[in-house]
Amino acid sequence: MATIEERYQMIETEIMEDAQAKADKLRAQAEEYRQSALKKAEDEVLHELYSKIQDEISEIRGSTTRSVSQQEAQSRQSLLLKREELTNSVFLHVRKMLLEYTKTPAYQKFMLDLAKEMAKIYPLENSTIMLKADDYSMASQLDEVFGKKCRILADENIHIGGMKLMNQGAGIFVDETLDSRLEDQKPWFYSHSGLSIT
Repeated sequence: MATIEERYQMIETEIMEDAQAKADKLRAQAEEYRQSALKKAEDEVLHELYSKIQDEISEIRGSTTRSVSQQEAQSRQSLLLKREELTNSVFLHVRKMLLEYTKTPAYQKFMLDLAKEMAKIYPLENSTIMLKADDYSMASQLDEVFGKKCRILADENIHIGGMKLMNQGAGIFVDETLDSRLEDQKPWFYSHSGLSIT
């Protein structure tokens, strides 16, 4: 039989073992709780970071789209200005060539032929023929071609050459100036020059 001292020792050992077991269990639960809380906190932080990253990506995409749109608009504007500059340069050069042409005998023949054609199509009395001021020296020749009591006037709106015919009584106005013919070529030039902006 065990002595009191031995029994006391056994009870103490049992109590200590039980206490140790409970302490180990509490430590394990605390560790499990800590791990769970840590995992939950990590998940919350990761979710928050993911949301922030998505917001920043959306902002970057929006900013990039706006920037690209602005650059496209600026490039388009720049190309339109360059196209207009090139077109104006080409038409200015052609205008100079036409002005040189108006100083040649071929132009005088062109004007007489044009007058004959117009007189044939519009054989009307009291018509007004309008010329560039520099071409007014041809007035007597043109008067002979039209031969129907026509008035021949210098028109300050004709800068290159050619002529206009107007007959108010018949409601006719014909513009056969080189100015308008050149202007009429712009749409053709835009569509055939390869300078289109798409």
